[in-house]
Amino acid sequence: MSELRQLIREVLVEELKRLPGQGAGLDLVPSATEEQVAIRSNADLAAFVQRLMGAAQDGRLRADILEGRHVFRLAETAPQQAQAHQPLAPSPQAQAAVRFERGMVSERDVASLSRETTRIDIGKSVRFTPLARDELRRRGITVERAQA
Repeated sequence: MSELRQLIREVLVEELKRLPGQGAGLDLVPSATEEQVAIRSNADLAAFVQRLMGAAQDGRLRADILEGRHVFRLAETAPQQAQAHQPLAPSPQAQAAVRFERGMVSERDVASLSRETTRIDIGKSVRFTPLARDELRRRGITVERAQA
């Protein structure tokens, strides 16, 4: 909560300084030092923690950190692309027909079929989600239900 208050104070001070004649004598936020920290791996995190433990030995720096006069910010890094759901890897051997005995077949199940699959055989109790039906239609896969 104190971090939120500190952030609000900083924003207010910046905005008030932009107003003509209002910025003079405004010192609501004590001067803070900001340190950019890049943490991309477990090794980076361990190094940062060790450096922080060393800083805790210095009484003045420790007080500055605790009182918010020395803050840490994550360094800007190149944005990582979000990974969308990747279907289960298709089997290495292409199959012309696949069989589902029972249960619910989802879109993920259909997406995991190899590109060479042209037909699926299903048991009497097999059901499909609406998205699975759409994917089957889109890929041109025929469905054959067992009679027994």
